Amino acid sequence: MPYTLLKQKNSYFKNLSAEAQQRFVERVYKFMENKYFVGREGLVITDEIRVLISAAAVQLTFGLKDYTISHLHTINVFPKVFYSRLFETSFKGLTTQGGVLSLSWDDFRDGYASDTDKLNLGLHELAHALNIDMDEEGSYDEHFSWHFEKWKTAALRDLQRLKEGSITFLRKYAGTNLHEFFAVCIEHFFEAPSQFRLELPVLYGHTALMLNQDPENTEEDYRVRTIAEYFGGEKTEEEIPLQEAAMALPAPDAESGYSPKEQLKRFINSNGIYVAMIATFIGLFLGIPLLIWFVNVTIVNIGTLMLLIFLCGAIGLIQWKFVKHHIDMEYHHFAMYAFSGFAMCFLNFLFFLNLNFPVSGRSETYLIDRFHIRIYHGSIDVRLDDAALERNLTTFLNEHFEDIPDAKSLTITYTTGLLGFDSITDCRFH
Repeated sequence: MPYTLLKQKNSYFKNLSAEAQQRFVERVYKFMENKYFVGREGLVITDEIRVLISAAAVQLTFGLKDYTISHLHTINVFPKVFYSRLFETSFKGLTTQGGVLSLSWDDFRDGYASDTDKLNLGLHELAHALNIDMDEEGSYDEHFSWHFEKWKTAALRDLQRLKEGSITFLRKYAGTNLHEFFAVCIEHFFEAPSQFRLELPVLYGHTALMLNQDPENTEEDYRVRTIAEYFGGEKTEEEIPLQEAAMALPAPDAESGYSPKEQLKRFINSNGIYVAMIATFIGLFLGIPLLIWFVNVTIVNIGTLMLLIFLCGAIGLIQWKFVKHHIDMEYHHFAMYAFSGFAMCFLNFLFFLNLNFPVSGRSETYLIDRFHIRIYHGSIDVRLDDAALERNLTTFLNEHFEDIPDAKSLTITYTTGLLGFDSITDCRFH
């Protein structure tokens, strides 16, 4: 299915040799495995949507070793132009620092319907994602990173010329800032390579070297050319080692590995939402019953308990910046995770530490009349002014019902845990 679909919908793929097409499709599958596609406003995600969007990413990075754009983890697909409540305006496409790309499916398809109009929403937004991947220290391609710095030198000069009106090849939107200039250059690079090379030969050469491919060279699977063909008479001493370094790099299809840190980041980007959901489930259905048990064996009043829940929830809310940066999660879902998932799990962990790591102990003897102990049908009822002690003493005495004699006084042995909360470890009647 991918071969037929790509040959029909993607002219870049159609111009590749059979061997390169196979490598292209393998990369498409790999890219799809690492991204979470979400249909918005009723749009159902189909294989066609996933394949064609992934193909756009592979087209952009086909000359690079690291082609997955690892910082990008979620792709929201809307049926048409969509409204962003965050920015209070409508977009055809939007790429965020948090690794989320959103685009209009209608406009994405229009971008590939014409190969010469120099408008391609998919390539434009994925160019932003590739740029962000490097800025946010994702597992970006070192070749791209090194040449991007060289590209910027030429780009800043041409950006200024565009603002002054001396460049008409690139549309005016490219003059917004360097990020938009980069994205618009990518569109023109793939959709009008010959004209790009004619109008802006130095910028075109740096773009080809940066992406390690040349869309004009359809006869050789878009391989880059020699430095003389790109820079000609404008070749400088700085550009000679630039080209030599590019030629010395390994073949673009030799896939690079990832360090443990990068693997962890990729795991969080891909699976963080599921970890948060599991934590929320555990907090609700296991954490709450477990917390009730801890409260029954720890002398802590309800006011203090509520304060602890609030503080743990507040600590959970501090994670919002990290979650927004790495995980596609709505704020109300995050709030549920923060208080029901993280807070419950964290609070249970604190009570576990308090109960299992004692720091001191003491014993106190009380007259038995103080406790107003009553026995109803084999169950002990204790009445005290201290509700926390009453709750814990009732629990303890009911567990040791057979040991209660007719006594005048009661000695309670307390243990103070790591967090300063007491628990009853022994009771003796006298």
